[in-house]
Parts: sequence; C-alpha cells; structure tokens
Amino acid sequence: MTTMIVFHEVNNGEHWTKGWREGAESRHEMFDKIGLKALTFHNPDNPNSTGLILDITDMATFQEFMKADEVNKAMEEDGLKVDTMRMLVEFTP
Repeated sequence: MTTMIVFHEVNNGEHWTKGWREGAESRHEMFDKIGLKALTFHNPDNPNSTGLILDITDMATFQEFMKADEVNKAMEEDGLKVDTMRMLVEFTP
C-alpha cells in the first residue's frame, strides 16, 4: 500500500466538492473501481485550494488509471487546474 498526498487548485471549490459527495457517479465510486480510497480536503480560507490523501494498492494500475479518458474528463468537469497539481508519495527512510 502506498499513501499519496495530492494537492491542486480548482476553478470552483464548491463545484469540485460536489463531485466527491458519496453516491452514484461520485469520484469515490470512480476511484473504487481500482480499489483506491480517497480522503478529500480544502483550504478553509481558499476553498479553491483542494487536496486528497490516497491509499494506492497498485501504483502501476493507478498510473494507467490517471491516463484514462474517464479520469481526464472528470478532472475537466471538476475544473481542476492540472498545471497546479502536485503529488507527494510516502517513502520509508
């Protein structure tokens, strides 16, 4: 299991948050397809600054998943500013 922190800016934090609400066609459901669990965050002083903590069971599967049309469409629909995305991967010293 690998833990990853992802943070990025979005056009509208409230709109981004709606995509992560539990239920049919939520981003949680999309991530569940590959066994990925996500915790969601936003900056209370700037709700357009958002982030995730991801528990990734298979990094190769995750990397392929991130290239999928479905994921790119979701990021576009959510107003994610891809150029602001930063990822930190847990490591053991």
